[in-house]
Amino acid sequence: MRFDKTLLLINPHAGNNEFSQHIGRLFSKFRHALGSIEVVHTNHPGDGARAITSQAADVDLIIAAGGDGTVHECINALSQLERRPVFGILPAGTCNDFSRTLGIPQTIDEAVETLLKGRVEAIDVGKHDDRYFLNFWGIGLITQVSEQIDSEIKKQFGRIAYYLSALHTIQEQRSFHVEVNGDGVHYKGEAVMVLVGNGSYVGGVEAYFPHSQVNDGLLDVLIFKELSLSAVTSLTYSLFTTEKPSAEGLISFKTSHLEVITKPSLKVDCDGEKNTFTPTRLQVLPGHLRMLVGPDFYSASK
Repeated sequence: MRFDKTLLLINPHAGNNEFSQHIGRLFSKFRHALGSIEVVHTNHPGDGARAITSQAADVDLIIAAGGDGTVHECINALSQLERRPVFGILPAGTCNDFSRTLGIPQTIDEAVETLLKGRVEAIDVGKHDDRYFLNFWGIGLITQVSEQIDSEIKKQFGRIAYYLSALHTIQEQRSFHVEVNGDGVHYKGEAVMVLVGNGSYVGGVEAYFPHSQVNDGLLDVLIFKELSLSAVTSLTYSLFTTEKPSAEGLISFKTSHLEVITKPSLKVDCDGEKNTFTPTRLQVLPGHLRMLVGPDFYSASK
């Protein structure tokens, strides 16, 4: 697909500031292949969203070079627009979850080559209340894990920091009362975590939603009454089979919409950002964004 004008958003602080050393080479590659290109450095929160809001009407392609936080900010600005240019992700953060789902290589040079091939697919977007998400929405343990990660440990160990925090948090499971209503599904009772997935990866691993498809018009839901050994075993088994997770204490289903009510109100982790609280209404917006994908990306619509 040909693009006449591109907006390239670069977060120079991504990847513990290591990404900055690649910016010059990155710009040269894009400039040579794409021609007209506008570059904006997103040094502060909101810079990417403001650039998209002001320039989206004049470009054919927007590429965000950064981590999951950068991507989340950009798609929240882009999803609100009536005219939405094609969107591409150049992974430069710690986990880069949604770029993995799209089959984008995780090395800078390979990712650039993949994006420049210009394969475009219509991708579903999740919406919770007035916010948007590409990858996941969660409450309970998932929020506790990310909140307990020490920033210095994250800088030093990257994705390993998430696993260390998860091991610590699992030992201190705290249940809450939740009511969940979806397509033909109603659950009311105790839980330690509720996860809603659009993408396949969380924390850089394909652990929770290995069979999720980002263009099937559905969200994948997991309700953990407790994070038991049988639930973990079932999730692991589903990685290597076509079967969905099934275990005592684990509820799994697909839905086009969802209502989640908790007592007490809980902080939401949405694509790694924690700015909202329950209760929440969620829905999927089928094919809402056109995005650049890798050669191995599987389209559910084909």
